[in-house]
Amino acid sequence: MKIIVIIPTYNEKANIEKMVPLLEKDILPRIKNHQMGILIADDSSPDGTRGVVEKYMKEYKNLFLLEGNKEGLGAAYARAMRYAIDKLDAYAVIEFDADFQHDPHDLPRLVAAMDESYDYVIGSRYIPGGAIPKEWGLHRKILSKFGGLFARIVWMNFSIHDITSGFKLTKSEYLKKVDLEHLYSKAFAYKLHVLHDVVKMGAKVKEIPIIFYERKEGVSKINKKESFESMFVVLRLKFDDSVRIIKFLFVGGTGFIVQLLAQEGSARLLHFPDSFAVGIGAEMAILSNFLINHFWTFSDTHHIKESSSFWMKLVKFNIASLGSIIIQVAAIWLAELALGPNMHIYGFMVKTRIAILFPAIIFLVIPLNYIIYNKIIWKTQYLKKNLIVEENRVL
Repeated sequence: MKIIVIIPTYNEKANIEKMVPLLEKDILPRIKNHQMGILIADDSSPDGTRGVVEKYMKEYKNLFLLEGNKEGLGAAYARAMRYAIDKLDAYAVIEFDADFQHDPHDLPRLVAAMDESYDYVIGSRYIPGGAIPKEWGLHRKILSKFGGLFARIVWMNFSIHDITSGFKLTKSEYLKKVDLEHLYSKAFAYKLHVLHDVVKMGAKVKEIPIIFYERKEGVSKINKKESFESMFVVLRLKFDDSVRIIKFLFVGGTGFIVQLLAQEGSARLLHFPDSFAVGIGAEMAILSNFLINHFWTFSDTHHIKESSSFWMKLVKFNIASLGSIIIQVAAIWLAELALGPNMHIYGFMVKTRIAILFPAIIFLVIPLNYIIYNKIIWKTQYLKKNLIVEENRVL
């Protein structure tokens, strides 16, 4: 398998002069059964980095140079990842710093983990055996730790301990599905976007402990602006993940309005009995919710082969809605049985059926309906499977 080590550079002449021969003579030859290559992604460094790379390219045929404009670390990596996959036919790529903060001797360990059938290998500073620079001040340590913790909490992902690590191996089959042209950050936060998407695709992840060192040459390029951008990227990705449930809740709200209008219109304008009007209102809300969910909330599921017919989905939706009504009735019946027909809440007498209705809807009906809609009616669990099948068919 061909594995490309991507090294982004900007004014890294002194580091590249040391790094390339170390990798070529000592580190990469240790990695057996793989064809290793190095891709230097230089952002038009004015210090002569390009000249150093071109000199080494005459000696090492597996060393490549990709130049571009200085747009940020993320832009450089995205450009290099596309080049490694499209032009160099990379089976996997490794993100690696030129400044010796990542220990070159850890490279074989990342590849070894991949050989254990892992798709995404992270060099982790925050698992046993890992460490951050002793030279860092308290502020930098807190900033680094908080950034990862913030992402883990927002994304509810506690299985990965070092979300902000910049030392990773990723199989190309997953990177091909990441929209590298439109990452939310062209700077340090690119790594959060890539990690988020790769993990969401179901990649098998492994963390290996690494010691992260202080730079030996040059100066750190991270700043407070990068930290705030990272938080923005985390929140935006979370919003992207939540779009379906936001739509689902919105549709539920419109359903309540439709039910009220249909119910009152049937009773007051058509003079139907109240019980009949309530039934009409409920069914109109069910139809409204189904149609909007079908053509909006779950519109991306129509093409999957496991999808049921429109009419079968409508039947399932009605059954699910009936189940929701039964849950509400049962919750009210049990509450009145236990608490009586009335409750005292903050000094006010409230009907138990009213007091218990909203908690029952929020904590029981909405979560259950969302699960049923996803898993049984629109079967969103097959989206990823069918996407992979279609992409493999194209490839």
